[in-house]
Amino acid sequence: MSPLVVQRRLKLANVSPRLLADYRAGAVTLEQLMALTITDDHAAQESAFYGAPEWQRGASALRERLTEREIDATHPLVRFAGLDAYTAAGGGIRRDLFAEGDAGTYLADAALLESLVRGKLDALAGDVSAEGWAWVEAVPHMSYAERQAFQNAPRQRREPNAREARRIASLQTRLDKIDAELEDAYDAEDEDKTEALEPRREQIAGELQTVEEALQGYAPDVRAVAGAIVTLDRNGEVVIHRGLLREAEAKALRTLERLRQGFGSVEGEAGNDDEGEDAEQPKAASLSDRLAQRLSAHRTAALQIEVARHPQVALAALVHGMVQSVLQDNHYGHDLPLGVSLKVQDRLEGMAPDWPESPAAVALRELQRVAGEALPQDSAELFAALLAMEQSQLVRLLAVCVAATVDVVTPRATTHQPGAELAQAVGLDMAAWWQPTADGYFQHVPKAAILKAVGEFAPSHATRLAKLKKADIASEAERLADGTGWMPAIFKAEGPEAAPEEPQAQDAPEDAEAMADELAEALAA
Repeated sequence: MSPLVVQRRLKLANVSPRLLADYRAGAVTLEQLMALTITDDHAAQESAFYGAPEWQRGASALRERLTEREIDATHPLVRFAGLDAYTAAGGGIRRDLFAEGDAGTYLADAALLESLVRGKLDALAGDVSAEGWAWVEAVPHMSYAERQAFQNAPRQRREPNAREARRIASLQTRLDKIDAELEDAYDAEDEDKTEALEPRREQIAGELQTVEEALQGYAPDVRAVAGAIVTLDRNGEVVIHRGLLREAEAKALRTLERLRQGFGSVEGEAGNDDEGEDAEQPKAASLSDRLAQRLSAHRTAALQIEVARHPQVALAALVHGMVQSVLQDNHYGHDLPLGVSLKVQDRLEGMAPDWPESPAAVALRELQRVAGEALPQDSAELFAALLAMEQSQLVRLLAVCVAATVDVVTPRATTHQPGAELAQAVGLDMAAWWQPTADGYFQHVPKAAILKAVGEFAPSHATRLAKLKKADIASEAERLADGTGWMPAIFKAEGPEAAPEEPQAQDAPEDAEAMADELAEALAA
């Protein structure tokens, strides 16, 4: 017999006599005995087994109870520090002889492990500090909430040199050409051509993203106030968050930007995560630019009707732009995606042929029709009618007009979507205004992207669909997605959030039809 088999049998023979007796009587299973051999302490074995209710005596539960103060060797901290480094430093180890592969190894000295982790992180932090940051911290773990407590410093995109410019132009031309060919292949349902083009597109998009990321950097003045945090992800890999600003630092940087009229090409304020970092946003590999424009056109339509339904937000957005232009001498442009000149957006149909019949577009047209029919056409009479309106009625009318100026159409397929503040203010939920269909979405993304989506909203069907042709997969995906509320990643960041209270619209109806009726009654009055 192999040494391992002998060791395992000796371990089983060394289990508490009481537990062995119960095993022979059939009251304890072999799997439970195997789990209990993780320790040679009979008292601990009996306490773990007899001290737990019967439904908590599974092998895994017993093993966890006996090793609750120890650290599994698969833990991210162990992966980072290294098991060999831990044992070389004198750390104690307990092994589960019945575990398979690398599993079943436990570290007993948590303090030693933490010391090793912090030593490696501090060394890395020293390297990052040499980059010129005002401060650098090293922490083993950083939660999402802790990361959100910091604001992002603005990054600059330096001008590419001649070689980089030629590379970017070449990659973009190739990407545009492949996107056009892919759209034709999708429309023709040419699966062979699609499968040949999709990997090439992903490769070129990745190369373009790498080149663009190399152009991004932080100005010396930004590094002088911003900092960095060195931490670990859930796999024990090092993650460095650069360009972090605490609240006081963000205010100082904004003041400095105003005094010096910005840092070169930096636009927007330091704390604005969404508006100042377009260039560093990764390109969405599964979306062509044409599909991104189409989806963003639907997002624009949805945001327009939501702005029309939230008069207080519309008023705040309009005044926001005016204050920046008139009172603040703002040189950075408006942060919100609408024109104070009230230029009505009329390009959505060119971006999305199915836009006119979308629920959002239909709802907004109805609001506009009702509002327009109740108002006189003559300019002087119109002004007199507006002066006579109550403020709440005037604000509702303003919302309908401001809504038509909203424009968040994106020219490129990036995961970043503009207008995040406005979308959050109105509680935009794309699932209320857009549904993924074969014609509107699934036929325009790679087969792998469809199957990945199906794995999210109908995982039991993913294997079956993988055997079908692209067109059939798209049709099935549309059917299975219906009613699930699934949205593409480009929309997922915008779940419904609590919209701000609207003193002048507290009784605003929930649906556009009811609001149209109420608006008509208000204008008629």
